[in-house]
Amino acid sequence: MERKHKAQLRFFACLLAAAALATLGPATAQSRADFEPAPALAAAELAPAALLKGPLHTVAEPVTVDGYFGRFVIESKYGRFSVLGVNMLAERVNELRAIEALHQVQRSAAFQDALRNSATAPMKFVASAADEPAKSVETMGQGPGSVLGRAGYVATSGAEAAGGAASDHKSAPAASASPSATTVQSEPPARPGDPFGYHKARREWARQLDIDPYTTNPVLRRLLDNTAAASLAANSTVSAALGAVAAPLNVAAGLDATVRDAVWNQAASDLARQNEEKLLALGVAERAVRDLQRNRWFTPTLQTALVGALAEVGRIEGVESVIFAASRTKDETRARFLVDSVRMLARHHAQESRLVKLAMSQSVPVGIAGDGKRVAATAIDYAYWDRNAATFVHRKELAGTQRTLLVAGKASSRAQQQFDQAGLTLRGGLRP
Repeated sequence: MERKHKAQLRFFACLLAAAALATLGPATAQSRADFEPAPALAAAELAPAALLKGPLHTVAEPVTVDGYFGRFVIESKYGRFSVLGVNMLAERVNELRAIEALHQVQRSAAFQDALRNSATAPMKFVASAADEPAKSVETMGQGPGSVLGRAGYVATSGAEAAGGAASDHKSAPAASASPSATTVQSEPPARPGDPFGYHKARREWARQLDIDPYTTNPVLRRLLDNTAAASLAANSTVSAALGAVAAPLNVAAGLDATVRDAVWNQAASDLARQNEEKLLALGVAERAVRDLQRNRWFTPTLQTALVGALAEVGRIEGVESVIFAASRTKDETRARFLVDSVRMLARHHAQESRLVKLAMSQSVPVGIAGDGKRVAATAIDYAYWDRNAATFVHRKELAGTQRTLLVAGKASSRAQQQFDQAGLTLRGGLRP
């Protein structure tokens, strides 16, 4: 009798284990031994050589991969920058020459005169982080390792979105997006009006230096603020102090000329109106547009780049799902990931197969062609096979017989093999 009772217990234990595996899904049923740990790689495996060492910086070795993005530590005489992703690396390295040039300007007699006269200037001078170069001046926290998992972006259901739209009023106060708990980056500042021409002067300096006027670089942002204020205080004589500034590196693809010209030549308010008009023409609801424009992590530059990429795809079903995702993005790495992923889909749409629908699979945009082919775009640096990747291949948004995964950077041989076995063709080296 006792033996029979033990056999029954073992049987029920097996049933419970099977039920648990079914609940947790295919990825959990896979042995932990099948998964790869996040690797540490030589920097040259992830980024061009010109980004790794120059007269103003070096990149520390090795580079750990944090959530499919390289965590690059840039050592420079202006401080230590810890950034996530090759694109952020390129942005910060490109900005070092601008920092060097603005330091030269601020040591000039014209700038010092403006500093003495700053009491009459419409904008105040602020302390620069570059005055304490020994400190880490920028550190991003834990990376968005869940861009192939679930935690990076929690989608709003259609019912929730409809309820939010019903309760929204244009007169409601703008809700500012709070910084993610996983990053120590400071939230980008608000962009008020420009009664004194300060923001115009700031954009002009950015144009001369070939940088983003809405940069989140904590050193460059303050230097740019001070130099623009000095230009007004000194009746533009500070501008002459720039002289012959060394050209920026321009070793990364970065944003296209249309976006760069737009953010240099137009006020943030004008860009917002233009982006709103384009999104409305693409079928995006006013509520969704306003939510995006309230999210400070999507600076005028990133908003303009995202809208431009969506406009290349055109008015198709699902554009609004991308805007919902963007409005809920909580840090710069995720914002740039979404922009570049949509740019990859737009290029695929133009060059390979026309898309008729867009869908968001958590953080990842997916394009659906007229023949049912599914194309997911991931602007990541390095794909490796972990639990999130194993779960990703079974997403309902990717269900189909012909499935492709576009990857901006590289993939491990294990990841390549496992994606292929799951019927998802991985194509790497497609950074926009």
